[in-house]
Amino acid sequence: MAPTDIEPSRLELMHRWIAEALRRVGFSTDGRQPPTGPVPMTRILEAFHITLQPVPKLTRNKAREFLRLPAAEDPQAGAEHSHLSGLMVARATGSVVLVNASDILTRRRFTMAHELGHHLLHRPRIQSGMLRYDLAAEDGGHLSESALKRIEEEADLFAAKMLMPEQWVRAWFAHQQREWDLSAGLAGSRLATLLLVSRQAAIKRLAALGLTIDTNSSADCTEDEGGSPGMANDG
Repeated sequence: MAPTDIEPSRLELMHRWIAEALRRVGFSTDGRQPPTGPVPMTRILEAFHITLQPVPKLTRNKAREFLRLPAAEDPQAGAEHSHLSGLMVARATGSVVLVNASDILTRRRFTMAHELGHHLLHRPRIQSGMLRYDLAAEDGGHLSESALKRIEEEADLFAAKMLMPEQWVRAWFAHQQREWDLSAGLAGSRLATLLLVSRQAAIKRLAALGLTIDTNSSADCTEDEGGSPGMANDG
C-alpha cells in the first residue's frame, strides 16, 4: 500500500509511535548517525510490556491450545488450521505476540513489527476473547472486508517504517553514497543485511523514500515473503 493511500493523520500517528518505540530502547530517529545494526524488536516489545512467544508451525488452533483459550465457536477448518506468521492476544494483564518459529528470521521480525502496529494503532478499548481480525465478518471475523484490508495495510506499512526508520535509512544511504555508486539492488542487499529485513523489502523502502528506483514493482515498502502475518489480535 502506498503511503498516499493512508490518511495523513494515520501516517502521523505511525511516525509518533515509531519515534516513541525507538526512544523507549534508547534510540533516536534524528538521522545524525547511520545505523550500526537492526532495530531491536524484541526489546521494543518488552518496552511496551508485550510478551513474545515463538511457536513452531503456528496455526490459530495451535495458538488456542498454547494460550489455553476455548475452542472457537463454529470454527472453520481452513482458518483454524492454516499457517499463521503471527498473532496478538491482548488482555487486561498484558499482551502476548505469538510468532511462527518455523519462519525465517526476517519474516519473524516483520511479524513482530506488524503485530506491534496492530497493538498501537488498532487495539480495542475492551478485550473479550480472541478477536477475529484476520477474517472478514462474513467469514466469522469482527471487521468488514474493507476495514480488515485497511488495518492490515496500515500494519504492514507500520512494520516497514518501524524496521527501516526513514532517518536511519537516509543517513545510511548518504554515508554509502560517499564511497560507492550503488545500484538499487546492491543498496537493497546491503541495507537488508544491516537491518535484518528481506532484500525486496529494503529495495522497496529505498524506492519509497526516493533514494533509488525499484524497476520491478511499485514503491511500496511492505514485506514480500509470504504475505501479511495472520492477524488474530485480541486487542
